Amino acid sequence: MAEPNASRTETGPPRVVVIDDSTVIRGGFATVHPGLDVIATYATVEEFEAHPTSCDVVVLDLLLRHPRQQATPAVKQGRAAISAVRGLGYPVCIYTDERRPLVLALCLRAGADGVVHKSDPPDVAVQAVRDIRQGQVVVTQSLVGLTELLDRRETTLDLSPRQRQVISARARGRHWKDIAAMLHITEGVAREHYQAACVKLRHYLRDTSPGDIERAFGIGPGDLLDGD
Repeated sequence: MAEPNASRTETGPPRVVVIDDSTVIRGGFATVHPGLDVIATYATVEEFEAHPTSCDVVVLDLLLRHPRQQATPAVKQGRAAISAVRGLGYPVCIYTDERRPLVLALCLRAGADGVVHKSDPPDVAVQAVRDIRQGQVVVTQSLVGLTELLDRRETTLDLSPRQRQVISARARGRHWKDIAAMLHITEGVAREHYQAACVKLRHYLRDTSPGDIERAFGIGPGDLLDGD
């Protein structure tokens, strides 16, 4: 088995493995994202587990199906797939059409380091992978809004006043330049506050009990936490 951390580097294009059941995405991902070094693609997590390739980040589709007959055994997907890849020691960037914020939040809880939508411009996905390689947390616009909601419901998210201002502005689609001008700070400082809030969101989701998360989200017991 390849050593997960053996070849990671902070210089040059991030080296990624793509796991997606779509032959179109596997075949075209490198062409659409020239800022990434796609070193291998797999149709299932099981294939990756059997023959892993060392990389910086694994780009993982959220919903995976077996590439052959429907009668074959089900493959790992959702949180089970995230946990399996994380168990091998690789950061995970979810690459999905899923937009329900609670489902995406559970991806972070399962260990994903970021979420990118397949409809996002290629440069968004490239930057997300770069950020994840550097240890940052990447969230979508819907998760920014969820972060603000959790903070308002007085959870243990514990955002600072400045983090709360930046998250509120981003949840409403404000650009970094506008946020910086509004708060009289630099864009770089605004991004630092934003990243700190994203890290707190992931820690909250990982450290809070399932029951407390359900109550914070205003959903019934087991509505989202029992299945993949």
